[in-house]
Amino acid sequence: MFKLSEVAALDVGDIHLPGLSCTLLPNMSRSSLAPLRGEHDNVESHLKGFGLTLPGPTELTETPCIVLPLGQGQWLLQGELPDLAPVAEKAALTDQSDAWCSFELEGSKVPSMLERLVPTPPVTYSAGRAVRTQIEHIGCWVLGLSNNKWQLVAPRSSAESLFVSLKNAAEAVDALTSNYKKGDRVLIFG
Repeated sequence: MFKLSEVAALDVGDIHLPGLSCTLLPNMSRSSLAPLRGEHDNVESHLKGFGLTLPGPTELTETPCIVLPLGQGQWLLQGELPDLAPVAEKAALTDQSDAWCSFELEGSKVPSMLERLVPTPPVTYSAGRAVRTQIEHIGCWVLGLSNNKWQLVAPRSSAESLFVSLKNAAEAVDALTSNYKKGDRVLIFG
């Protein structure tokens, strides 16, 4: 019999700069949920017993676990998952725990960093919003958790590429904001 061990998406995954931090979150429980035809109300009623709602497009629910829309009639639940066994016959449930990775972004300079990475304006990924987008070539979600806190959810297979993109953008923002003094000349190429 094989013995399987949980492995993180990356060996490294943290960036800490003034006004900006990026941390690879540890593996967490995730499940996709798609109510079967005619069962949406029953599934939603069951989840309301745990204090959960199924958010609409571009929205998210944060407690007791994060719920974000994957597509029409499909959601991803992550974190401390409720008991989904009672709706197993009413919804398509798939364990997604090993399919995704998450980075937590925090700090006042994160919006400047995301502006360099995400093709939509910062208002689209404000608190309580979930935006499906691309960073470089990677399809991902930007989740607005609070005023200065976000989470990126991306395919686990893209963790290293995403981290490199985040690191480069963070260093660019830090170089522009930390080292610039009024009166300095700034050269912009592009």
